[in-house]
Amino acid sequence: MNQQVFNYVAVPTQYVEVEGIRYAYRSLGKPGKVPVVCLQHFTGTLDNWDPVIVDGLATERPVILIDNTGVGNSGGQTPDNVLDMSRDAIKVISALGIQKCDLLGFSLGGFLAQAMTSLKPELFRKLIIVGAAPQGAKALHSFPQLVEKAFALPPKEQYLFVFATKSENSRAKIAATLERLYIRTDDRDQSATMDAIKAQISALTRWGTDPVTIDLSKITQPVLIVQGSDDEMMDSAASLDMYKKLPHAVLIYYPDAAHGSFNQYPELFVEQANSFLNKFD
Repeated sequence: MNQQVFNYVAVPTQYVEVEGIRYAYRSLGKPGKVPVVCLQHFTGTLDNWDPVIVDGLATERPVILIDNTGVGNSGGQTPDNVLDMSRDAIKVISALGIQKCDLLGFSLGGFLAQAMTSLKPELFRKLIIVGAAPQGAKALHSFPQLVEKAFALPPKEQYLFVFATKSENSRAKIAATLERLYIRTDDRDQSATMDAIKAQISALTRWGTDPVTIDLSKITQPVLIVQGSDDEMMDSAASLDMYKKLPHAVLIYYPDAAHGSFNQYPELFVEQANSFLNKFD
């Protein structure tokens, strides 16, 4: 692949201290609008964001990407549940001096987006939730088994197994995403530790099995839900369930796409996400 020039791959990692823990984040983008804070997937770090997407959003607004507790270059011990992860993320956002922001949550980050908005609604203006599910989603009951199947594969096939469908087209597009994630060679994040992975597996599983505590009907912010047509990890139908419970949601399904739907269609996602975030500005 010819390496395209992306701004995100050169953005330095910065740090902010919260209650004695140092959190890693990166920030870029056009000033003047409400920033969008980005929350990553299971095992994901700052280096797992597709630079096509980050740069595309940053042409319109400030973009802030954070490593939550115990993940990547952030210190502390990763919580084993979504609510504690969400409380930590809110503290980081507040420590950065942000008084109002939008959220982009991918997968596990999409769980956090729901919980964070429930915990502190006044902090958040709009939500974009990609490849996620509401509390109680049955697909998450078997999440540990799916992870075990993925981890048994070689690294590239792990990524394709989770994020692509079995079609040649989907695999090729997600493979191109994977290449872009390694364009950055300096100042990279540490990979997720086994302790962080175990805690996140617990959090993801508990999101599906613990009693439902978040009333989505009380989330009044506009929400853009993006999902692939064939997301085995979350069950694509769970996004429709979430859409029906949220009072001000828009739902988009991308064809022949799995868990990495917005990575498979990055330019389209950027166009739709920017349009959603710009409306009523």
